[in-house]
Amino acid sequence: MKRIMPLLMVLLLANCGYQLKQPYELHPAFNHTHLVLPLTSPLYQPLASALSNQGIQLVDAESAEALLVIGHNRLVKEIQSIGVNNRVQEYRLDYQLDFKVLIGDKVVVTSKRLQLSKDYAFDIGQITGTQTEERLLREQLYQDMAEMIIRYLANQSLNPADIEPAS
Repeated sequence: MKRIMPLLMVLLLANCGYQLKQPYELHPAFNHTHLVLPLTSPLYQPLASALSNQGIQLVDAESAEALLVIGHNRLVKEIQSIGVNNRVQEYRLDYQLDFKVLIGDKVVVTSKRLQLSKDYAFDIGQITGTQTEERLLREQLYQDMAEMIIRYLANQSLNPADIEPAS
């Protein structure tokens, strides 16, 4: 019985349907992409890593088949709620960006706006912990936005009829 129980557990876990996350299927033109975003942007590293994880090679603009252009890229901290003592109790981090995709000289994804937000509690007595929490939430927003861009691109069907001339 002691030998059968671990075997049953392994079989049960193997049949539960769990699968490792697979890369999204992106258009082959994305295989050599240039990311138009300053290297100093906090989004650059998470987005570059997410693209690389999808098998996309980041190249310079001259040898790129596709250009991923990040336009409006803004993270704003706003007061979410104020307590009875007129002190801030919660903040909200709102992150917005616009991006478009060009393949060759054609715009295949016109300017698309994506938005994410996260709320967090603020306690002046726990200022160090609150600052750490805000930093971690910012990093998570950048990571989530990078994944959101990848999912958006994976869900687009890039048919020749959808391609518009670049302006």
